[in-house]
Amino acid sequence: MLYWEKEGAGFGRPQWVGEDVREITPTVMQYQDGTEYDYNLVNGCICQAQLTKISPSGKWIATTYRTETPSANRQYVEYTYAAAFYNTETGTTTIVEDYGETTGVHVTDDGIGFIGIGTLGVSAGKVYDLNTHTDLGDTQDWVYDTYGIVIPGGYINHISADGRYVLGTSAQSSAGGTSFINWYIAPPRAK
Repeated sequence: MLYWEKEGAGFGRPQWVGEDVREITPTVMQYQDGTEYDYNLVNGCICQAQLTKISPSGKWIATTYRTETPSANRQYVEYTYAAAFYNTETGTTTIVEDYGETTGVHVTDDGIGFIGIGTLGVSAGKVYDLNTHTDLGDTQDWVYDTYGIVIPGGYINHISADGRYVLGTSAQSSAGGTSFINWYIAPPRAK
């Protein structure tokens, strides 16, 4: 995962997100017929290019730290995933390994990270203070404590810079399968 570091009035050069935790390890893998080939295992930050991954000022980037390990027979690569948050000002990455396989979904300028539990079909979330390395609870608990309202299960996709607007997603099961429902929190309209 790359981002462009700003230099003066223009854009400078691309930077690796999580460059402080990025590791490349050469190894030898094997095709099913036994033929060996050189391969580079890469532990580092990955994500899709969603605008909600970056905090409003660009201080933080939400991402996922992926590790690669060769299988026992060296024929395929096994992956593990953990939510990670990169601070563009300090060049440091916080990897959150407290919840099993997770993904970094969103982050605020003040370092509140929103984590999706799982990597595919995410249906639950956690909130984490990156400055104090503290669990702030499940998404539902945090929203209730912060906004005083009850939401369905799920995770937070985005919070506006002023904190007044919240976008989230919840999984809803039915006879037709699982649907992902988007929800939001916004101040009441003026009368």
